[in-house]
Amino acid sequence: KMSMRSLSSSIFTQVGLIALRGGRRTNTMKVPIAIGLSSTLILCCFLLLFQFRTLYHLTTTKDAEIKLEPERIHHDICKLAKQLDVESQNYSSYKLGLQWSNVNHVTKSLCRRSLSRSSSNGYDVYNKYKQDRVQNETSSIILTFKVARSGSTFFSDVIKRSLQAINRPAYLNWEPYCRTGCYQLKSPELMESELSTILSSNCTGTSNTVDPPLCFTPGTHKKCCPVPKCWKKHNYNAISVLSLNPRFLDSVHWDKILSPSFPNISSASVFNLRRTNLVKLAYSKYHHDGCPAIQDGKNFLANDCKPEKENNSTTPFSFDCLLQCVQHYGIGDQEFSSSVAFTAAENTKMHQPYLVLYEDVIRDQPHASKEIFNYVGVKIEEGDNYFQNTNQTKLHGDDICQYSDVNCADWKVKLEKDYPCLLKQLYSSSTVAWSAPIESTADKAKLSLQGDCYRLPDLDNKNHRYRHYEE
Repeated sequence: KMSMRSLSSSIFTQVGLIALRGGRRTNTMKVPIAIGLSSTLILCCFLLLFQFRTLYHLTTTKDAEIKLEPERIHHDICKLAKQLDVESQNYSSYKLGLQWSNVNHVTKSLCRRSLSRSSSNGYDVYNKYKQDRVQNETSSIILTFKVARSGSTFFSDVIKRSLQAINRPAYLNWEPYCRTGCYQLKSPELMESELSTILSSNCTGTSNTVDPPLCFTPGTHKKCCPVPKCWKKHNYNAISVLSLNPRFLDSVHWDKILSPSFPNISSASVFNLRRTNLVKLAYSKYHHDGCPAIQDGKNFLANDCKPEKENNSTTPFSFDCLLQCVQHYGIGDQEFSSSVAFTAAENTKMHQPYLVLYEDVIRDQPHASKEIFNYVGVKIEEGDNYFQNTNQTKLHGDDICQYSDVNCADWKVKLEKDYPCLLKQLYSSSTVAWSAPIESTADKAKLSLQGDCYRLPDLDNKNHRYRHYEE
């Protein structure tokens, strides 16, 4: 529980005592004091290197936590942003390509922002924004970027009903364009125009956007054409609540949609949902339409990784499917979603998304609900808990090793060899949040299945109320 600064002070106090004692002994034994001092310096260097590794690199202990030191955040994030190789990695969830050309990775956005303000001030911006929002107005736009199995259905249902509880009608547009058949079906310019219409607080249908003939073609999924639904549901007082997986709209320029001139941009709230336990995300996605992906040379099966019935039993969740689900859906989709969320929030009052981790919600639902609704300007009385009142339920329990289609004994042997982060998460509780798995060398870092990770400190009501991307 000791802070790094206190630990450092304690270390050097002990080293000083060693030096003094060593000096006395060497003087008595007529050995040059310089030898004792040199030994002390070597020990100091060793301890500093050990402390540096503990703070900036990834721990191998199962339940260890690393506490961020704000004065070092800029250095670490910018170093990682410079070294991190994301665009060259091949992610192909849903057997689709993934274009990174319109967005910067989240670390680059964080680095750029930290140049204009100190990291410590950045920690205060959530609290200040929340106070301003509650005092002045409720969000007119609630935009949520998510991925599959990140708790998004649960979250969106809660948001909608909580706003209705304060007599503000909410228009929920659930996953527009989020079907493989919608991918690149429309031009980026047309989707940007349609999304602007959907996100406008009035949603009056006065936009020049007109659905192309393809929307009237038999077989075209209704999610590819969301604007008519918006017009039909028109309400001048409605709050626009939009939730989607941006990987299906990877050609869209979100900074053009939520531009500085966009109506009510100052009262827009942008959320980003993530699930940090990649093993549990993978297992959940496997049982919800599988993890189809394109062969990428990483020895994946390159099949749909979907449970099939064989002889009245379900095919097991193989180790190869675990890696495939984590690579394309746990890492690829989530990193892209967070990066797009930063781009979309650039011109809002907050300038960055509000990060909601699945594990934080599961661990402490009252705390999560209170902070989220304060953020959008909804007053929640003490004891109210919209998360627990939702009808959404989890299909799978905390321990996936209890299921017959998972062979944890076999996985453990394989994970111990090359996958330290996934090994930790295999046996971790669903309430424990984790950092992203990063594999690093002297001058290179990458998000990787073989990377390591560390446990994040739990949120609390005093010193750690919000999640930060720097974690």
